[in-house]
Amino acid sequence: MKKIYDRWIRGKLSVFLCALMMIPGFLHAQQGGVISGKVVSAEDSEPLPGVSILVKGTNRGTVTDMEGDFSIQASSGEVLTVSFIGFQTTEIPVTTQTRYQISLNASLGDLGEVVVVGYGSQRRADITSAVSVINMENIGDVPTTNVSRLLQGQAAGVQVRQRSGRPGEEMEITIRGLGSLGAGSQPLFVVDGFPIGTSLGQNLNPADIESITVLKDAASTAIYGARGSNGVILITTKSAKEGKVGIDFVVNQGFTNVPDSRRTIMMNGPEFAQFKKESFQDRVRYFEGREPSLEEIPLEFRFPEQTQYSTDWFQEIMNQNAKFQNYNATLTAGKGDIRSLISVGYVNQEGAVINTNFDRFNVRANIDGKINDWLSMGWNIAASHSRENYASTDGRDALIGRALWADPRYPVYNEDGSFNSYIGGTNGVFGTANVVQELHEMERTLNTNNVLTNGYLEFSFLKDFKFRTSVNATLIGTEQKEFRPSTLAGTGFNQPPPREANLLQRADNVLNIAADQLLSYSKVFGPHRVEGLLGYSAQEETFKRLQGNGNEFPNDVNRYLNSAIRQTSSSGENSWSLLAYFARANYSLNDKYLFSASIRREGSSRFGANNKWGNFPAFSAGWRISEEDFMPQTNWITDLKVRASYGITGNNAIGNYSSLSNMAISNYVFGGNIANGQRLANFANANLGWEQSEQTDIGIDLAMFDNRLIFTAEYYNRLTNDMLLSVEMPIVSGFGSSLDNVGSVRNRGVELALDYRTRVNQVNLRSNLNFTLNRNKVLEIRGDNDEIWTGGFYSVYNVSKAGRPMAMLHGFKMMGIFNTEEEILAWPEQDGAIPGTYKYFDANGDGVISYDQQDMIEIGNPHPDYVINLTLGGDYKKFDFNILFTGAFNYDVMRNIEATTMNMDGVFNILRSGVNRWRSPENPGDGVGATTNTWKWQRESNSRYIYDATHVWLRNVSLGYAVPNNPVIPNARLFVSAENLFLFTSYPGSNPEVNQRGGINIGVDDERYPVPRTFTLGATIKF
Repeated sequence: MKKIYDRWIRGKLSVFLCALMMIPGFLHAQQGGVISGKVVSAEDSEPLPGVSILVKGTNRGTVTDMEGDFSIQASSGEVLTVSFIGFQTTEIPVTTQTRYQISLNASLGDLGEVVVVGYGSQRRADITSAVSVINMENIGDVPTTNVSRLLQGQAAGVQVRQRSGRPGEEMEITIRGLGSLGAGSQPLFVVDGFPIGTSLGQNLNPADIESITVLKDAASTAIYGARGSNGVILITTKSAKEGKVGIDFVVNQGFTNVPDSRRTIMMNGPEFAQFKKESFQDRVRYFEGREPSLEEIPLEFRFPEQTQYSTDWFQEIMNQNAKFQNYNATLTAGKGDIRSLISVGYVNQEGAVINTNFDRFNVRANIDGKINDWLSMGWNIAASHSRENYASTDGRDALIGRALWADPRYPVYNEDGSFNSYIGGTNGVFGTANVVQELHEMERTLNTNNVLTNGYLEFSFLKDFKFRTSVNATLIGTEQKEFRPSTLAGTGFNQPPPREANLLQRADNVLNIAADQLLSYSKVFGPHRVEGLLGYSAQEETFKRLQGNGNEFPNDVNRYLNSAIRQTSSSGENSWSLLAYFARANYSLNDKYLFSASIRREGSSRFGANNKWGNFPAFSAGWRISEEDFMPQTNWITDLKVRASYGITGNNAIGNYSSLSNMAISNYVFGGNIANGQRLANFANANLGWEQSEQTDIGIDLAMFDNRLIFTAEYYNRLTNDMLLSVEMPIVSGFGSSLDNVGSVRNRGVELALDYRTRVNQVNLRSNLNFTLNRNKVLEIRGDNDEIWTGGFYSVYNVSKAGRPMAMLHGFKMMGIFNTEEEILAWPEQDGAIPGTYKYFDANGDGVISYDQQDMIEIGNPHPDYVINLTLGGDYKKFDFNILFTGAFNYDVMRNIEATTMNMDGVFNILRSGVNRWRSPENPGDGVGATTNTWKWQRESNSRYIYDATHVWLRNVSLGYAVPNNPVIPNARLFVSAENLFLFTSYPGSNPEVNQRGGINIGVDDERYPVPRTFTLGATIKF
């Protein structure tokens, strides 16, 4: 439908211009006869209306009608020049033949392509805002369970981080930098016209995606109002192609593993025993000034070479060569006025950590088409069921962290084959649960059911008007269960089993319903093209939770709440709603002067009574310089357009009821008994309003050599005002803080994108290079909070303050290691410092290194200087390949796990490099590892743990082969693929994109689920 509509619009555009060319031809004394013919698309043989046909060197011309037919006066020996926007210009020599069948090949980077934009579509040539269309061909054969991976490396200004390798997990997406200190910075996802929120969840099957469009500037996102400030990602799912009936199968199987190069190397059993022996010796030497005797060393450390066990706990929890399976089948029926599609998919991914996995079953069906000449309809429904066995893997005290620091001198199993349930716990070594046992015996499941459906009716009337009414709904239900049996040690330090078993069960339900009413107008008259849109939108979401907890179970077999002696339960419900009125107008003059304007007025339940409504205007303009008469008519400039835009968008990602006074449970004693009570939990703010972003964008689009080379450059400046932040209140008010509109942040940057395609003999090559440079700066934080500190003293602080980027890493600046007592005395006072401890910079110059935040300064920048992505692809005969590189440069990450794995006081296992620690003035080590004689001044937030995280990933390599046609399988292709193949970096952690805490607490690595490599072999079969 879109393709036919697009060609009809282009045909209308050409009629007026070509009619002007025809007039002199009719007045001219003609020679020769009349020839006729039909012009069709070479791709699908469909007729092309509005194609310009000109007799070369004359002013005689015509255009094709709605059926692609034409007739023109021409003589033998003359040449017909056949041209159409989005197709390659072709010259046809006239012979004695009187009828011609002319096929036009689509241009690379089709300017006539219809691009999905907010609440509609637009020709690529007419777009005047910052819009990136993801070329699905460039993505290759990606073994992924989540749609967010398809965006990785594909668009300038869109940074996609794989923070974790947890099966099925979404990736973190940021468009043009972090825009808010208090509200979220995630983009809005819109699926088939339905704004579903800032998370895709697990409903969508990547195999069902037809196209992805990213709206980046305010001119393109303002139509979404208070949810558009962080960008909008439009996803369109597949539908049946007109005239085509068939069935497609995709089969994909493989395995995943974590390579040795991405593993943290800890001490083995004998090495750790030797470390502990030396640490006891060093303490006696320093504190008592003598040589210790062998008998003073605890027996278990006296003879390290006799250590019986040497367990690599990280290796023990790894699931090497974990299986990956993905199957999809799609049936399409595109003949007739009504078209339909049904797709079924199943994916199963075993995790890189044992006993973790994810599987999902998807089914999708849609139907669309014409009921009659004035009424069309469409309906889409998608359902999925996913199941995940997960583990607590994020953080130093979770499974991955404990697998690193657990005592390696203990075995996984006892001699009788049972689990060794308590590891360590002697002579100063912290005891912990057996991580292998925990993964086998703990029950952690998450089941999710998701149904998304939308339908529409569209009425055409008065020739140029259309009215569409649509309803969208999604229902998400999740069931979570966690049971920790009594056989396991506690989750903290030194908590040997047996412990009290505990159970958590939780059920969440989300219902989101939206309705849109759209009136559109489209008209081409002469050199003018006018498009208009009026719309009304209403949406409401309700969230409900029911949770139960149980303790004191009679056994570990009956894992249900009714078996618990102590039971507690809780429930909750919240909702939000919005109403919006919006309008948009697009105007084009002579196909070269382009204008667009939109306005949205939106009301949200999330804001104060005095600020429920906000206005979000936007304007953009473009000039296709290549269409001007003064431009030289060369064959190397296909299209040249400059454009500019300005708009205002909002951000309402602050949760529900933030503007209201809420009640909290506060029980009290009455008559000697506990009575249920409530208290006022926070202060209301009736003036709480929108967080607004003003954005200016200037861009240039250049297509050259018949669209073989396409270059895009953007400059943007986004200013976020009235940031939503928690502001401290006077204690006399009875409240600690209240949410208010304070402060501003600026993001400005440059985006460059270069697409190039060419053919060398029989080899077709394509490439895409995109470059992003973003500079973030806090301009103002009003009130008493001139700085915002988040994080912790024993991890790292993210500090946002005026004049600097958001969330900069703060801590002590390490200046080296004290080697002697004399060095300590000559240094500013640092209480508790001894030889072998880190020495820090006296930031405030008061002569004292304070054991607090006074001497903490900026020690790292978590924002990359620039991001570069490169895609290379091509095909030769029946072979094709695709390669993707992603890279981020010059940014810092706090390797926070090293405050544990390089904690030299001997309570944890440490990095193998710790053998080079400081031991004495004569043996100062490598200047990185501190002494074992104290813990103070080693674990605090400091620059010792800051690393440059510059990296380049070879994200994907895929190779395909098209099987020669045969009667049994007429169309088949085999492919192999490797995901996350190589990581090039000096960063010592396993994943430089980890971004542990998210939000504005960026740049922290405290260990997460490792990111594995995935190797797959697959096939596509079409009938």
